[in-house]
Amino acid sequence: MNREFELKLQAYLDGELGAREARDLEARVQTDAEAQALLAELRMTAGALRGNEPEYRVPDTREFYWSKIDRAIEAADHSPSAPRSWGLGWLFRYWPQLSGASVAALLLLAATAHFHLLSKPGWDDIENPLSETGTFCFRSEPDRMTLVWVYDRPQEDHAQDSEDSLDGMN
Repeated sequence: MNREFELKLQAYLDGELGAREARDLEARVQTDAEAQALLAELRMTAGALRGNEPEYRVPDTREFYWSKIDRAIEAADHSPSAPRSWGLGWLFRYWPQLSGASVAALLLLAATAHFHLLSKPGWDDIENPLSETGTFCFRSEPDRMTLVWVYDRPQEDHAQDSEDSLDGMN
């Protein structure tokens, strides 16, 4: 028995099925022992719920009860709201979260100081072969193609680049 059939049995018990669908379901239940057992269990559960459901009575009439609710809503809409206090109450309410966040921030600050994460990295020590090469890029949208040409620069260009980089450091 699948979930959809179980839901149809529940709908049948609640009277939510049409006449034709209800007849088809009754015919299937007649031949299926598992469906008969489930339907009996559902009927017993529905009966237990109906018999033991507490009944609450409102001391006032229905109209008076709802008019009190209406008046309370209107009074709340028209009353000026109290100004919000910006005291230290929020600090006492959120102190566990704030202390955890401050400890995490202090640990992050200590790690950046210890491992020199904010200092200038030593890129000057790394040899970069790209200073000895040049590139040319061509893009053709109609052909959906990009061509990148990488070539060696002549030696005199290398000497000029080295002088430029030394001038930039001074």
